[in-house]
Amino acid sequence: MKRVFAGFALAALLGAAFSTGAAAQALTPSCQAELDKHGGARMKVIERINGFQKRRPTAQQACSTFQELVKVEAEMLKWMEANMDWCRLPEPFVKSFKDGTQQGIKARGQVCTAAKKQAQQPRQPRGPAIGGGVSLPKGAL
Repeated sequence: MKRVFAGFALAALLGAAFSTGAAAQALTPSCQAELDKHGGARMKVIERINGFQKRRPTAQQACSTFQELVKVEAEMLKWMEANMDWCRLPEPFVKSFKDGTQQGIKARGQVCTAAKKQAQQPRQPRGPAIGGGVSLPKGAL
């Protein structure tokens, strides 16, 4: 799961750099504001995912966060496709973003599958119970 987060962080940084490149320069102020709104929501989720390297979430928390990412990216892609002509978004820019969303979908699948497996495993006690499994010393103390 750690590789998923590290690879995702790198892709997110590349995606953020690309979104501020040539495509953003050609946008009208209203289109730029809308793209920034969607991009900001996406980056907040990505920042939470990048924080997983420092503070490990439970599998369920990670699953929930990746589900949120996929939702935010789907909304952003829907807006981009609907406004591609009006905002003069370059087709390669939209296609690249669409292709990039597949990485989030794939990561979500891996993380949520791990969460389901973890939820199905019976809870095991942490360490031996008091007096259970521990042999006490015999003889004089």
